[in-house]
Amino acid sequence: MNKFIYILYNILGVPAIRVGFFLLSRFNKKARLGYDGRRQQRISLEKELKQIPKEKKRILIHCTSVGEYEQAVPVINLLKRQNPELYLAISFFSASGYNFVKKNENVDLKIYLPLDVYSRAEKLLSSLKPSLFIISKFDVWPNFVHVAGKMGVSVVMIAATLSENSKRDKGLSKRLNRYIFKNFDFIFPISKEDKNRFLAIYPFPEKMQITGDTRFDQVYKKGQKILAEKPEPLFSNQEGLTFIGGSIWPADEKHLLPVLIRMLHKHKNLKAILVPHELHEEHIKSIENVLQNGDVNSVRYTTLPEGEKSSERVIIVNSIGMLAKLYATTDFAYVGGSFSTGVHNVMEPAVFGQPVIFGPIYVNSFEALELQKIESGFSIRNETELEKLFDIFVSNHEKRIQAGGRAEELIKKNVGASDKIFKILNQRYGDINPGTTKRKN
Repeated sequence: MNKFIYILYNILGVPAIRVGFFLLSRFNKKARLGYDGRRQQRISLEKELKQIPKEKKRILIHCTSVGEYEQAVPVINLLKRQNPELYLAISFFSASGYNFVKKNENVDLKIYLPLDVYSRAEKLLSSLKPSLFIISKFDVWPNFVHVAGKMGVSVVMIAATLSENSKRDKGLSKRLNRYIFKNFDFIFPISKEDKNRFLAIYPFPEKMQITGDTRFDQVYKKGQKILAEKPEPLFSNQEGLTFIGGSIWPADEKHLLPVLIRMLHKHKNLKAILVPHELHEEHIKSIENVLQNGDVNSVRYTTLPEGEKSSERVIIVNSIGMLAKLYATTDFAYVGGSFSTGVHNVMEPAVFGQPVIFGPIYVNSFEALELQKIESGFSIRNETELEKLFDIFVSNHEKRIQAGGRAEELIKKNVGASDKIFKILNQRYGDINPGTTKRKN
């Protein structure tokens, strides 16, 4: 029955994915970039793969997008540091992830993962000849995993997570995944809860090892680097407190902006930085209009003369790549996405000792759950709850500092997942040579 579902996936699912991706690329800029990137890649990739020295051990690491790549980075760096001769190829599904990686000296090849067509999976894997196929988090494309297993490639999942609300361990998806997951050689769940959920589709507890989330390693290292650079605040007046709304979506802004306006009028020592997820002109203008209608002046970051700081109380950051550094200059944070698809990275403000506020949709984030347990992360459902937290963090210095301290300690306590993963990978697969099917059981 499970095999039948896999066959059905190829008959119905794969064509639907191809058509859907094509249609989406006509209307969505990011999808268009991914579609065009894959077309262009077909011409150059085969030539690129032929140039890899035959004696090099090859590893393919797949990441859906930016978040999954950030989880993989510490492992990538450890693998390369241990064996500089490794050839590491990184694949992405999304254009956001692909374009995010501008330069990493430990990455030899960056590609778009072709759509999950059996023949394309077979062509890529037979040309690349990886001895190890690592998937970050959970972006499992059935044909790629199936072909890899058929070819004797060891398939591993790191930072593996399966949320409580996931459909992947239920219904037809469960049947498909049980058939596909038998090709996995090892899985590294981030928590006991994740391991238990994986057992529904991968009933091999002896081939799972809980290691924690590699993102703690990446965020902590990045945070230490930022602190060493001593980033300057954006405001000319350093008195009082600075709030930051990071990666905020329109659904977040609906609740956040009215509260922020009221808090700015109530607390004269409060300043705010807003970092929208979408930076197009129409969206930035809409934020400005809401603030202006609330009698709050703002300034766009890109309009500030170089080296000068703002005298306004709200700065709208209309530039990418700044968020992590900005968290190092603020006092408490709201992290967006949690009124839409799921909360963004709550660890980035937490590593700098900040309490973190987010909306109701956060089950996608193991760290958000952990922050909430220690009363350093705070989920809100409406303006009333958000306003109450604002008042507390602005007025109660001790409570804010204590909550932020617990958040920072949580990050430090969970550092080390990458070392654990690398140790096991080295034990199990360190002796695999290019083109072999040898693996340790």
